[in-house]
Amino acid sequence: MMADVTSTVKSILKDKIVISVAAGYPFEKFEEILLPGTHHISTIPNTPVSVGEGIFICENRHSLSGSELALVENIFSKIALMQFVDTNQLSIAGTVSGCGPAFASMFLEALADAAVMHGLTRDTAYSLAAQMIAGTGMLQLKTGAHPGAMKDAVCSPGGTTIRGVAALERGGLRAAVINAVDAAEYC
Repeated sequence: MMADVTSTVKSILKDKIVISVAAGYPFEKFEEILLPGTHHISTIPNTPVSVGEGIFICENRHSLSGSELALVENIFSKIALMQFVDTNQLSIAGTVSGCGPAFASMFLEALADAAVMHGLTRDTAYSLAAQMIAGTGMLQLKTGAHPGAMKDAVCSPGGTTIRGVAALERGGLRAAVINAVDAAEYC
């Protein structure tokens, strides 16, 4: 529908900065449907931008001027990590960051369900699970630590965490996550 929608407004868009959030529409497709010389960039934001903690995947190839790109970065970096990727990486980056909140929410819900099963209130369980996910993500971003090293740092020999990690491995957590990304990417 992008060609039909833009056909009615492309003369208006010619003098604007066009920031696309349309999945599957990289730079080249917009070059075909917009007027020549229209300044545009293709992006894929995720839902956490609504609370200032999101991701904006941006295609490296765009037609913005340096000052226009700086303006876009200035605006969106306030609510998101701006990650520029090559066109051939746009889809997978969008899948990881765009579908990831659903996958993480399922993990959060399952962790909270387990906590409720062991006596925590639902509100407390959700708060603890959500903050744990947010904090672990921030720890990785701030330190750059490998996720495996972060896992190992809380796995004492014969301890509770390594027993839980082993149960997740037996349950196929890694394979399930990889399969989910594959399913989203190859639909």
